[in-house]
Amino acid sequence: MPNPITIAAEPMDGSRYRFRVSAPVYPMAPGPGTYRFVSPGDAAGVPVAEAVLSVPGIVEVVLADHVVEVEKNPSFEWCDLEEQVQYAITAAVSGMEAAPSGEGSQEMDDDMMYDLVAKIFQTEINPAVAQHGGAVELIDVQDATVVLRMQGGCQGCGMANVTLRQGIEGSLKRVLPALRGIQDITDHASGTDPYFSSEKK
Repeated sequence: MPNPITIAAEPMDGSRYRFRVSAPVYPMAPGPGTYRFVSPGDAAGVPVAEAVLSVPGIVEVVLADHVVEVEKNPSFEWCDLEEQVQYAITAAVSGMEAAPSGEGSQEMDDDMMYDLVAKIFQTEINPAVAQHGGAVELIDVQDATVVLRMQGGCQGCGMANVTLRQGIEGSLKRVLPALRGIQDITDHASGTDPYFSSEKK
């Protein structure tokens, strides 16, 4: 199981925060330097930048090795954003860190894929989301698409899409390159105790 990701947050000024991460946040960078992103289009294909820019109120992300610098919209407060940004970073980095498995390199039918995904849910994904009072139930694998349902703190959570795309899908695709995607059948409108309120969106 990967080492837990730790993040130290420190304010830079009224609108900017710096997050120091125990793992690389942009490992595909061609060399030393900083990389700035101000829109989802800029961030396409860069998991940490995509995840952080999906947090409502974040307008700029700068990545440099183990550092994420974030700028917010003045109408938002850091007390509402800091934990969401840390969550987004953790989900994205966890997806990037998922190690490829020899099992994923062979041709797999849906049943074989189901067994491997079930193992990943049990050993990696559910222990991670349990820290936020959530759980993810594997329903089926159909035509190389994982069908799942989110529960507890994940159901109705304002950061559910980050969990799905950067955390779960990112982790699974690095182990299972043949995975076509994930399908969430959760009724998020009926969630009673979301970890991050969707009202913050």
